[in-house]
Amino acid sequence: MKIILLVFLLISTVYSSDKELATKIYLSIAQEFSGKESPVFYLYKDIKYLDKNANIKITKDCKSADIVVINTLKSLSPECSKKVIFTTKYRLYSENENIIGAFFWQKGRPTVIFNRELLKQHNIVLSKSFQKYIE
Repeated sequence: MKIILLVFLLISTVYSSDKELATKIYLSIAQEFSGKESPVFYLYKDIKYLDKNANIKITKDCKSADIVVINTLKSLSPECSKKVIFTTKYRLYSENENIIGAFFWQKGRPTVIFNRELLKQHNIVLSKSFQKYIE
């Protein structure tokens, strides 16, 4: 019984730290894009780590969002397509020219990438800490 409890606590601690790290990364990226301390997210479908996080402002209306985070392109409204779009999947980022960047887990590590051309089109200048992730 003690082993099961220990394993459960270990897993919940690891998940919690991943969730905390992911939230900080998403928030930092949205702050870079919007220039706001508390940017507003529009989540297209459920986005792991963001959908139930009290530290993230989420809107159900794409018009009032600073950043749109997606994990699929199916049925994305034209209104949302005009916003800064970020994804949780590398494949979606690499296959779509309208997605400005991606944050995903690769081999258990967080990975962030940005599209140089779309950053220019949206007049977004990233801080020095994000420069190494631009391709």
